Amino acid sequence: MRLALRRKARRAQGSAGKETAGKASGGRSPRRPPRPVSRERYRRRRLAAALSALLLFVGLGLTGRVLLYDLGLADVQDVRVTGAAVVPVRDVLAAAAVTPGGPLAAVDLAGVANRVARLPAVESVRVGRDWPHTVAVELTERVPVAIARNGEGPQLVDRSGVVYPGEPVPGIPTLTVPTLGTDDPAVLAAVAVLAAVPEPLRGQVLTVRAGPAGSEATGAAAAPAPPGGLAPQVTLGLTDDREVRWGGPERGEEKAGVLLPLLGQTGHRYDVSSPELPTIRP
Repeated sequence: MRLALRRKARRAQGSAGKETAGKASGGRSPRRPPRPVSRERYRRRRLAAALSALLLFVGLGLTGRVLLYDLGLADVQDVRVTGAAVVPVRDVLAAAAVTPGGPLAAVDLAGVANRVARLPAVESVRVGRDWPHTVAVELTERVPVAIARNGEGPQLVDRSGVVYPGEPVPGIPTLTVPTLGTDDPAVLAAVAVLAAVPEPLRGQVLTVRAGPAGSEATGAAAAPAPPGGLAPQVTLGLTDDREVRWGGPERGEEKAGVLLPLLGQTGHRYDVSSPELPTIRP
């Protein structure tokens, strides 16, 4: 009996000692301070990470090469042309010269765009890839504002003064200039005046004549003006045998504002070359 009581007392003392030690240490066992990472070990880790990233990049590149070039999963099967109203689509396809069956990723988009842009009636072109099998060609065609004729047949003139061959377009005026050519001063003056003509009058313009000062009085285009001469003078022929002496292309907004009310008065020859002093002649 005494032996059992002694054992019980010893157990109680052991438990009390453990509890006191736990409270003294905050209930946590002491930790060792972290070992510092050596510079050499840190360098090896960075090198291993760089090598892993490089291997991943190479693997992805090889996978992409196989998918896009070798397996034929993204080969060219079609060339889609949009925006072609006047330009024949067959001419666009011939100029694009895209080889069917080749990898879509290998198509030289800039080369295709440059070739298509050489078509006379094309103002601008955009070329892109429409994955997985199509080359997309988007055209912006030139907008003719006048038609002229020379030894090569009908020539259209667009809003920027570019002259190009094309079929006659109904509803645009006939242009007469001393020398027909892209960026010719008389051509540029004529298209600038046509752009300034008020919208309600544009459908009434039948002819536009541009040339050096004095040519508008004769009713025919004169010889080209010498370098440093006056700006080309423009004359418009309207319906009902009316004529408008516009003068130079400058001050177009003022001249347009004067012309509209002036045409409401009886006459056949209207002069707005000096918008502050417009005149009417029978």
